[in-house]
Amino acid sequence: MRILLTNDDGIDAPGFKALFEAVRPLGEIALSAPDKQASATGHSISLNTPFQARAVDWPGAAFAFRVASTPADCVRIAVLRLLPWKPDLVISGINQGANYGSLILYSGTVAAAAEAVLLGIPALAFSLTSHTYKNFNASARFARKIAGWVRDKGLAPGVFLNVNVPPLEPSAIRGTALTHQGLFRHVDDLEPHSELQGHFKYVLNSPSEPSLEHPDSDVAKVQQGFISVTPLHLDLTAKHHFPHFSDWPWDDRSWMDPEDAE
Repeated sequence: MRILLTNDDGIDAPGFKALFEAVRPLGEIALSAPDKQASATGHSISLNTPFQARAVDWPGAAFAFRVASTPADCVRIAVLRLLPWKPDLVISGINQGANYGSLILYSGTVAAAAEAVLLGIPALAFSLTSHTYKNFNASARFARKIAGWVRDKGLAPGVFLNVNVPPLEPSAIRGTALTHQGLFRHVDDLEPHSELQGHFKYVLNSPSEPSLEHPDSDVAKVQQGFISVTPLHLDLTAKHHFPHFSDWPWDDRSWMDPEDAE
């Protein structure tokens, strides 16, 4: 099995190193990760800015690259230009901090996995849901296990798995739950910078929206002590809302006549 690892915390992040050691026995491992912290970059790419991808020594890895760009670019450049083979699986993580609820939309970790799927490669996004808990043991062990499941069972085209692990010892985790995306979002997470006048900064772990989570959501299950596994797909169309638009006057062409324009 050929696996490409990436992340958004940077190539030197401890979660990335823990992930590598965990999946190393599964096959041939390559790494392509940002040269510095790139959290909350979403699915951005360096479209108008040239970027460098530099090979580095990484004991035990078939190939390793330090990329001066976003997580999505790390996957794209590795698959399209740097590697002599196409990965069988891409794993993004292990991120320090949650990527569930609405945080999925901002996440470079999730975006890297999505980029892999755009390139026709099965993918996993992994996050440890704490910015302070530093034990990646449970996350790494489950990453190795679920990578084997993907190898044996496969994933449908366009689908990838977003995994969030509670900050607990393996023995304290209650189990694994198949979940849907929750409602979680931060509120009041911007405050004036203490030293730079006219500047603002984001606050990690700011108060969250006090909305009622569905008991089967990724947020709720993690809070209950379960590992959350959420299948995500690239088609963002809200097909279930089509009936709401069924009586809109789509055949009205009056807006095309300049004389009738308001």
